Amino acid sequence: MKILFIYPSSGTWEMASKKFLSTGAFLPPLGILYLGQMLENHGHTVEVIDCSAQTVDLNTLKKAVHSHDVIGITIYSELKELNNSITLSHLIKEIDPHFPIIIGGPHCSYFPIQAIKEHHADICVQGHAELVINPIIKGLEGKRKLSTIPGIVFKEGNRIRRTKPPEKIKNLDVLPFPARHLVEQYKYGTVMGIKMAKGKTTSVITSRGCPYNCRFCGIHTHVPHYQSRSITNITTELEKIIDEGYTTIDFVDDNFLVQKKKVEKIMDFIKQKDADVKLWIADARADAADKNLYKKMKEAGVELINYGIESGNQDVLDFYNKKLTLSQIRDTVYLSKEMGFFTGANFILGAPFETKKHINNTIKFAKSLPLDYATFYILGYIIGSDLRKEAEKDGKIKPDEIRVCADSRRGLGNFTEEELLGYTMKAYKEFFYNPYLWLRELRFTLTKKDFKYLRLGFGLLTNR
Repeated sequence: MKILFIYPSSGTWEMASKKFLSTGAFLPPLGILYLGQMLENHGHTVEVIDCSAQTVDLNTLKKAVHSHDVIGITIYSELKELNNSITLSHLIKEIDPHFPIIIGGPHCSYFPIQAIKEHHADICVQGHAELVINPIIKGLEGKRKLSTIPGIVFKEGNRIRRTKPPEKIKNLDVLPFPARHLVEQYKYGTVMGIKMAKGKTTSVITSRGCPYNCRFCGIHTHVPHYQSRSITNITTELEKIIDEGYTTIDFVDDNFLVQKKKVEKIMDFIKQKDADVKLWIADARADAADKNLYKKMKEAGVELINYGIESGNQDVLDFYNKKLTLSQIRDTVYLSKEMGFFTGANFILGAPFETKKHINNTIKFAKSLPLDYATFYILGYIIGSDLRKEAEKDGKIKPDEIRVCADSRRGLGNFTEEELLGYTMKAYKEFFYNPYLWLRELRFTLTKKDFKYLRLGFGLLTNR
């Protein structure tokens, strides 16, 4: 069969509630590329459209429907992405009401019945789709009953049926490497039109899930178990990536530094390859300071790292179950800058008991750290998180609500969502208008002899 995957990214980054920053084509849709390789291994033809890198209009969709047998769409719960995927699926059904649409992604794990209805889709996959994508295609070919495939919701006439829960992938090493050739037509690594990544850019995931249980996080709903690939499997993929000419590699694990010995072996391998590559680390805990490890990371080519800090208040960190101290955060960020990494962090405003003093402490703390950039979010009550479960139990949130932010009018904190939005804007203004930040960035730029960092900083400044 001929299968088309559509990645409905809006090409934006939600910096705060209803505050978006245009990113463009940042990283390839890795999940889709895994599925693409599994389908190609079974003799199917696969194509990918990435909406963050390509404009998709009605004519594009008409050609897609007429030249493929099925379309798969990744669904996210973020406002713009969700609206994009709904619009795309509706247009496809307008072109051909009987054309089969498969949907998957985090939103489908949260709201499978709602997702299949609102997208007018035919099949909805819960959890990771690698184990079921080929059986689903067999079902569409009439070679297997959809009712025998675990972890899906599907339409049968006017009925919507749900099968038994999805099976767990017992060993990540059995998965093929992503079919990166499916997106070679796109140039990744841009932010706000600035090419931040050196040369040919891709991403890698060495583990799935997170062993921690922060109360605001809902990852365990769609990735219930923490699993890591073997070092042999990881280095084999990295060797393939390097040999294919990729020069920037972003590790997109939910918590990349959780297994320090594994990271050391990865860095040792890249050093031994003597490859001229730059490495990014998308997410790391801010208690990961280890000078020997960080030296290896620097020698291997680590250029950028982002930490989940969340708050400048110890009582808030404890409330979130971060198992993290302010002292650990300081040590980690200062070590990161000592190594010359472009260092960023995420912060959350709006914990249920937070006061104005708490928020000001977080802003002050962010400014006091040698960070190159910071993101300030309003606390969201994410499906599957402990905070969400408690709020639903108390009747403050309905189970079918998709997007819920901290809001005093709903008994979810001391501030309205609008007040918290004002505080996030205040945080951005104070952080990016800090003269010490710009002296740091100028020094960093001159040291690296690369003005992309300064250009990005000015871009972020003017988008406040």
